[in-house]
Amino acid sequence: MRQRAIITVVLLGLALLTGAATASSGAGPSNAASPTVSGSTVVGDELSASTGTWTGGVSSYTYQWQRCTTSTSCSDVAGATARTYGVRTVDVGDSLRVAVTAHDSSGNTSTAYSGQTANVTANANAGTTTVVRSNRPPTLAFLSLVRRGTLVYSRFRVCDDATARVKVTERDTKPGALAYTRHFAVGARPCVTYARHWGLAARFRHGSYTATLQARDLQGATSPPRRRTLHFR
Repeated sequence: MRQRAIITVVLLGLALLTGAATASSGAGPSNAASPTVSGSTVVGDELSASTGTWTGGVSSYTYQWQRCTTSTSCSDVAGATARTYGVRTVDVGDSLRVAVTAHDSSGNTSTAYSGQTANVTANANAGTTTVVRSNRPPTLAFLSLVRRGTLVYSRFRVCDDATARVKVTERDTKPGALAYTRHFAVGARPCVTYARHWGLAARFRHGSYTATLQARDLQGATSPPRRRTLHFR
């Protein structure tokens, strides 16, 4: 009698384990709404996949992009297993879709497919070459510098590759004296010669006096500084 009771308990236990295994093998992710693909189907652009909606305790997702030659013929794109996909030249004329596989913690999986995208087209700008002209710094030649009384007269030539005005900076210097700076805005395309004069401060009227000119364009490129020195009694 006791042996029969033990056997009965063992059989019941096995039945419960078998039932649990059967229930577990039948469970898993279930797709409630298909994945979708967003983005432009133009070569060079990027597509992005959504997972869709799932039930059944999903723990992770994996992706596989597919190229479709017809509405029913699709094949995996080698190595395209990220959530995003860069549209390629080889895709032109075909459509694309993504297969999303949902995984649960027990190892069960289920796969759902997005709808197919529009056919891929080539980038209209792919054959267009845009030439970007590099900016060249202006050049400046210091032609002459003379003093007449308390005024200094200069002539200089400025060249630049742009129509925008160029800023010419003039700096008065003398050893042991405070420098003085002034600016001129001039046109310089392609080359223009200018005459400018300015008052000579009292501290520069004796000894060695140097005027320095430098041109700067709107992009910040500058010419080398050019100098002329006068010597006064």
